[in-house]
Amino acid sequence: MKRVAGLAVVVIAIAGFATWLMLRPGRRIPSREADKRVAATPPDRYPEHPDLALEAELRAITGGIPARCGVAAKNLGNGAIARVNPDERIPLLSVVKLPVAIVVLDGVDQGRWSLDTLITLLPHDMHPRGMLGDRYPRGGGPVSLYKLIRLMILFSDNSAADALMRLVGGGPVVTAWLERHDIHDLRVDRTERDLGDDWYGLTPGSEVRAQVPVAVHDSAARAMLLDPRDTGTAAACVQVLERLWRGRLLSGAMTDTLESLLSRCKTAPDRLPGMLPKGTPVARKTGTGGVSEGVTVAVNDVGVIRLPNGDDVAIAVLIGESREPVRRADRTIARIARTVFDAWSTPDSTGSHGGS
Repeated sequence: MKRVAGLAVVVIAIAGFATWLMLRPGRRIPSREADKRVAATPPDRYPEHPDLALEAELRAITGGIPARCGVAAKNLGNGAIARVNPDERIPLLSVVKLPVAIVVLDGVDQGRWSLDTLITLLPHDMHPRGMLGDRYPRGGGPVSLYKLIRLMILFSDNSAADALMRLVGGGPVVTAWLERHDIHDLRVDRTERDLGDDWYGLTPGSEVRAQVPVAVHDSAARAMLLDPRDTGTAAACVQVLERLWRGRLLSGAMTDTLESLLSRCKTAPDRLPGMLPKGTPVARKTGTGGVSEGVTVAVNDVGVIRLPNGDDVAIAVLIGESREPVRRADRTIARIARTVFDAWSTPDSTGSHGGS
């Protein structure tokens, strides 16, 4: 009997322990595991709600310009959004250097190379203008991976961009990477050299752009306005920025590296930062096309603006086929940025004034 009674006690104890395991609070997921679960959430699941009043203001600004214009802005703090023609496909130009940088830095995360990896520049990488082109007109080096990324982001150096594009395997590889990460409507197809040659109308094997007949160049420039390659939408650009800022595309170290570089962008300072209060943090990447027959291929700026309350705003302004001077397009971008900044910076603003 004692043996039976002892066995009963053991059974009761085991049953009680099992019940406790079932009823106790769930284990807190470590932050890294939680990040992995959040990262699996599709990007369009992030909370957002339209700010209709702000959209009306932006439409008033863009409605009068002689160009195709796509605008998207999202407050990453409260989910407010404002969009005007966000799905309009417009040539990205040097904005493609942002996704190129992301794919290169993902290679660092994957152990394919490091920021200190030395890259030898090939003659076909080189462009006649820019820091690298001036120093290594026929190629050379080697140059560190980090320096190439820095020159590409801060100064939009085309030689650096083409060397990095070659490293990752070409534009279609970048586009495929974006697609795998659920980022659509953003294409990277050609190197900067090939893009420029196509715009000039340079035939294969030719080297001197200045020798292209004017009629041939004008025809090629018009064709580029209809070319779907290397185009994207404002909505897709904001999606890239949001996922980058939320740490969903790269490791923490590589995210910090790229955000730091974008915050020191030197090109076209009169665009997104042009009308913002002095000292407002802005991280961005610009793109500017050539002018033919009075039409500029595109004038773009995409980036993240820090509001006074600490919220970040991902914003993209793409202006295609502009029939006004570039400086006026710059001013339009600056007006849009300031309008968004003011609308979402008021003390009582929730980013939904007039919205639903």
